[in-house]
Amino acid sequence: MAMIRAGLQKIATAFTGGQGGILSRFVSNLIPRENTAVNTQKDVIATCNKLVEERASRNFAIVHLLGKQWRVTDGDLVVVEGYWPPNIGDKIKFDKVLLAATKDFSLIGRPLVQPGLVTVIATVISKGLSHTRVHFKKKRRKQFMRINFQRAEQTILRINSVEIANKINEAPKNVF
Repeated sequence: MAMIRAGLQKIATAFTGGQGGILSRFVSNLIPRENTAVNTQKDVIATCNKLVEERASRNFAIVHLLGKQWRVTDGDLVVVEGYWPPNIGDKIKFDKVLLAATKDFSLIGRPLVQPGLVTVIATVISKGLSHTRVHFKKKRRKQFMRINFQRAEQTILRINSVEIANKINEAPKNVF
């Protein structure tokens, strides 16, 4: 048992201990490469900016609205339940954009996409009540029965546009 333990310790020190172990010996023998990651990143950003300018494909976004996340694109209808103050015909700009994307690339926020980079504009189409929901309670053999009807307020929004600015990875401009 002691021989096995000693052998395992020698193997462990060969991999991790001493002058860096086997793995560091392999890594140190490699020829250092140029820092190409920065150039690649700039190329990717330039390609994305070019695609945004050309408007090659349809944009979509994931927005945070009234505690829920919605995937929206141009022309979509969104039905929001609960009381919401905007009136019919009001135009709304969504500030909380979590993700914006096209067919070719995605802009993912941490947790939100950079302010001013993505603009999502919607119009309130109608306000009303939902269909009637029935809540039925009954206890058998106790002569107890309750029927409650419930209708929630609803607001229907039409998404007018989802636009990505053509300046990805630039500092936001202050409007003040």
